[in-house]
Order: sequence, then structure tokens, then C-alpha cells
Amino acid sequence: MKTLKYTIALLALCSIATSCKKTPAEEIVTPVSTDLNAEILSSISSNVAEATYYDLSVKADQLYAAVQKFDTVTNDVNLAVCKQLWRDTRAVWEQSEGFLFGPVATNNIDPRIDTWPVDYVALDSLMNSSVVFSETYVNTLDDALRGFHPIEYLLFGTGGNKTATQFTAREKAYLKALSVNLKNLISQLWVSWDPAISGNYGANITNAGKPTSVYSTKRAVYEEIVNSMIGICEEVANGKIEEPFAAQNPLLEESPFSYNSITDFTNNMRSVQNVYLGKYLVDGKGLEELVRVNNLSLDASIKTKMNAAIAALNNVTVPFGQAIISQPIQITNAQNAINDLKTTLENDLLPFIKTSVN
Repeated sequence: MKTLKYTIALLALCSIATSCKKTPAEEIVTPVSTDLNAEILSSISSNVAEATYYDLSVKADQLYAAVQKFDTVTNDVNLAVCKQLWRDTRAVWEQSEGFLFGPVATNNIDPRIDTWPVDYVALDSLMNSSVVFSETYVNTLDDALRGFHPIEYLLFGTGGNKTATQFTAREKAYLKALSVNLKNLISQLWVSWDPAISGNYGANITNAGKPTSVYSTKRAVYEEIVNSMIGICEEVANGKIEEPFAAQNPLLEESPFSYNSITDFTNNMRSVQNVYLGKYLVDGKGLEELVRVNNLSLDASIKTKMNAAIAALNNVTVPFGQAIISQPIQITNAQNAINDLKTTLENDLLPFIKTSVN
């Protein structure tokens, strides 16, 4: 199951005193204009959340279409297309995990499409059964038997190099049912943010503080956003990385069959960056606009630490399952960099929000 075991590492925020010293002007926090607060929320809702979920829905549709084609014409060319589209869809999903609030949480979409590790024993039992695979049946399964990772297991195999000739008819049937279920759940997620739909969740963000919103104040939305950024840093450093690293067990990693775990973690950090900068595919206004009004040094610190976390992950040069054994220093450095970012978000950005937004 997807679990979190948190070990909070308290690191020094700055090594050079002069670079962190705030000027008197920066110490005085003045309220940010209501218009700017609203513009930032609107941008994060449309340019980040809505745009990401739309792209995710498009990619999931493409993956399902490729799986159907592979079922009809089972060859290595079509299998390679499925594998790449799995990676493409996965990349967008991981870039959404910096804002895991709203329908993705309340409708339990996250666990239904991204629980790991795969339950091999139960999956093998399904393969040996006579049950007819359908989306309706998939919806009755445990979370560890549906979503990204069982699809990954079927496409890539335990060694990551599965070929078309190794697929059984049962595996292809299950793959189709899993893919349509993933597509439909992601479509449901996108629709829940679609501005063309009455009652879409994005309206709660843009109308924060009004009776029509679930958020009583704009500050409540900002705190939800920042806490989500903190949460994914915590999960990556002290869950996704720490659990297999501490156990020295590659079977506990998030995406072991595709060797995609480091890419997953990097995209998680990019999701934090996307929210802060207010962009996904196009630029918009993000939290940086709010922070820069009062505290340039905090803005610079957050950006530096986001880049440092991504750079530290990029320094891992072998698949994560190997790196936890052969590159422990790089893994530890990545954890420390992510925790450093988390500490700044938790101890500096969140208090800043509480004093800057009404």
C-alpha cells in the first residue's frame, strides 16, 4: 500500500548569513492587494490545476487507444508506443501531486490510480482465474490491483524488457480493462475542474471568501496550496525514497518495472515549482508574485531550493532500485535537498501566507 513514514530532518536554512539577513523593509509584512490575491488564485486554478488535469486526461485517452491497438495487433512496435504513453501519462500525473486536494482526494481518485506496490500474489491469482475482465470488475478490485502500477507491471514486466510475444490473452484483457478504468477516473478528475461544468472545483478557488465557495477566506485556499506543496516534499523524501532506501529493498520503490522512480520524484518537485511559479504549459501568476511583494530573499531561497532538489535527483545516475544500494550518498543528498525545501515552505512560506493574505 501507498504509505508514508516521516522522519523530519531539520537542516540549517542558510550557510551564508549575509544572504539570509532580511532588510528592515523585508521584515515589515504588508497585506498584498485583494486583486493580486484573487489573480494568483485564478491563475493557479486555471494555468496549473485545470491545465494539468486536462493534459493528463488527453494522455490517458492516448494510452487507452494505444492499448486497444496493441490488443488488436500485438507486436513490439505497438508495445513500445504503449510503454512511452504510460511514461507520458505518468509524468503529467506526478506533476499534479503538488496539489493533491479537492476531488482527487475527496473522491479517492489518488489511491484508486496510484497505490503501490503491486500485489503480485493477488494479480497472479487473477491471471489464473476465469473471471471476465471489465471496467465494472476492475472497480471492485483492491486499489493495489488497479491504476498506474498494475498497468506498468503488465507493460514492462519484472525486468523492464517484456516483449509482445510474452503477453497472454488474459494479460491483454486485464490491461485493456485497467486502461479504460484509468482513463475514466482521470476524465472524472478533469471534469471536476472543468470551468465549463457547473459547480466545478476551480470555482471554489476563484470564489474563495464568498458563500458559493467551500473556502471561507482566500487565506484558507493559500494555506491548502502551501500545505499540499509541503506534503509532497514530505512524501517524496520521507516516504517514496526513505522506505525502500532504509529497507534496501527495490521492490518497495514506486515505479520499479519501468525504472521510472527518479523521474517520478523529479516531476513531483516540478509540481511544487509549477504551483509556485503559476504555470504548467503556459506562464501565469503564482505564489512567487505574492512573496516578492514583501520578501525578495524568501522568494530567492524557495526558487534556489526547488532547483537544488531537482538537481540532486538528477545526480542519481542509475535506476532508483540500484541507486539505493550503489549510490547512497546521492540518494541522501536528494533527500536532504527535498527536506531543505520542505523546511523553508513549512517554516517561512506558510507563516508568510498567514500574515499576508486575509
